[in-house]
This record gives sequence, structure tokens and C-alpha cells, in this order.
Amino acid sequence: MMAEFLVIFGVTCVVLCLLALAMYFGRPPVYRISRLEALALLNDLMAGRLTELKWLVFIGHAIPSDPELDEIRSQCNQIELAAEQGQKVAFSISAKRYDEAGQIQLRYVVLKLEKLIGEAPTYREF
Repeated sequence: MMAEFLVIFGVTCVVLCLLALAMYFGRPPVYRISRLEALALLNDLMAGRLTELKWLVFIGHAIPSDPELDEIRSQCNQIELAAEQGQKVAFSISAKRYDEAGQIQLRYVVLKLEKLIGEAPTYREF
């Protein structure tokens, strides 16, 4: 009886230690999205093809790997907050998420993102 307890206790300690090591040395999840993927996401949103979950993930997670893209994300988040608070933008009853005022603001953000993509240097491997 005591031997079984010690075996179970030992196995539990080993499992917990391995879990602690994995959490200590593992890296936290990071949301990584490219500029082209973000552009496709915004175009899908404007066309009414994007799911609410994908949109909320995009605007809700910072993008530390690309500060310019994070600024675009932040502007999109401001549009969402304005719609939630009923300030100049409203949610649409159609498949599109925002009313015409929101669509205009999104077009401005898309143009800004397209400009960023156009200005990005190209890399070639030889």
C-alpha cells in the first residue's frame, strides 16, 4: 500500500517537473500574420466573407513582429470600438460587418496597407 503511494507520488512529481520545464523553456504563442494575409483578410471583411472570429482574432492580438502592420490592426480595432459605441460607425445588418461609413474607413485602411506592401523591399536569394 505504501509502495503504491510512493510510485504514484513519484510519477506525479516527474510529470509535474516535466510540465514545469516545458512551460519555463517553451515560448509563448505569438500571432504572426503577413501583410498580404492581412490585406486578404480586410478584403474578405469588406466583401462580407470573413467570419467574426477571424476578425476578432486579428484586431485583438498585437503583432510585435511588424510595427506598421500592428498600427493597421490598431486602426481596425478603433473602427470596431467606434461601431460598438455607436460613434460615426455602426454594424450592418447585411453580410458586411459595418455600414457605409465603416466601409469607407476600411477602404482607407486597405489603401494604407497596400501602400505599405508596395513600399516593402523585395528579397531575392541567389
